[in-house]
Amino acid sequence: MIQQAIEKKQTFSELINQANSMVTSVLHDNLKRSINIMPSVVKFGLVQVGQDSEVYVTVKNEDSLSCRLHVKPCSDKRLVVKQETYGPVAPGMVRRLIVTISAKSEDAVGKVKEEVQIVTKSDIFKLKVEAEVVTPQDYEARQ
Repeated sequence: MIQQAIEKKQTFSELINQANSMVTSVLHDNLKRSINIMPSVVKFGLVQVGQDSEVYVTVKNEDSLSCRLHVKPCSDKRLVVKQETYGPVAPGMVRRLIVTISAKSEDAVGKVKEEVQIVTKSDIFKLKVEAEVVTPQDYEARQ
């Protein structure tokens, strides 16, 4: 940027104005997200009754400030989401979430379609979770 300024013969005040406009455009960017969630949708597929199934989700702090994550409890009791470790998440740091479908009893059969809310100080992010809990006979038939 300095080499370009010398070639264009920009004054110091013009350079400061250009830098300020770049910073302002980043601050007012509505698409800028403070955290990045991967994968954005968790699809378990078929889960057999009597077994648990787990998927790890990574949450990366893309902001320049530390943040804390809070995972709201789900209304579907078959679905449990918890953090692997707790505490503040520094800029650039990755935190893992453990998403578990617990299908211990026969009454767990059915589709699971839930939106897990991950809350930071300024935003609410939604992680979609989909699964289908089936009996062992149905599981074998669909394989």
